[in-house]
Amino acid sequence: MAKRFIIAIGREFGSGGKHVGRALAKELGVNLYDRNIVEKVASELEVDSEQLMAYAKKKKRPFFHKTVKGHTTSFEDHVANMQFDYIKKLGESDESFVIVGRCAEEILKDYDGVISIFVKGDREYRIARVMKQFGIDRPSAIEKMDRHDRTRKYYHDRYCKGKWGEVDTYDLCVDATYFGTEGTADFIKEYIKRRLGE
Repeated sequence: MAKRFIIAIGREFGSGGKHVGRALAKELGVNLYDRNIVEKVASELEVDSEQLMAYAKKKKRPFFHKTVKGHTTSFEDHVANMQFDYIKKLGESDESFVIVGRCAEEILKDYDGVISIFVKGDREYRIARVMKQFGIDRPSAIEKMDRHDRTRKYYHDRYCKGKWGEVDTYDLCVDATYFGTEGTADFIKEYIKRRLGE
């Protein structure tokens, strides 16, 4: 594709959104950014990426932190803001890329060529995928899926104006139940080409 583009993907747990992102990045010949953003931030700061990742996934505990004049004592907020700063650097570059999660549709909304997508799936479809992917039984899959979705919603809605998973937050919402990850990636690719006028 001739024009610069950024594909920001949000997703329900078990929908295959990460795999859709990976397939899109491969098809389009661009980099995929996901949890590797934490690793890149850690590398720049010369700190342990696993420790940073642990804080990136934690919920902020409001009684243990305070914010005064925009400054916070929350390490979770600091880690989030380091990721957002890195994402903005990507936005300011000329690079086309696919990014999964990390509030990217909000952080990058003012940059040219941004297309935001949310990948969802029928509940039974997602349960079946989680059971297969992690080799767990149905109750464990449901518990894991619901826990991850709660965490993603909390994280997203804490840092974004738009609400996680709601149609007004994204340019396109796609149900992967019907096409699977490869078919959904193909569908999104066609949408991107049309959006870019190609």
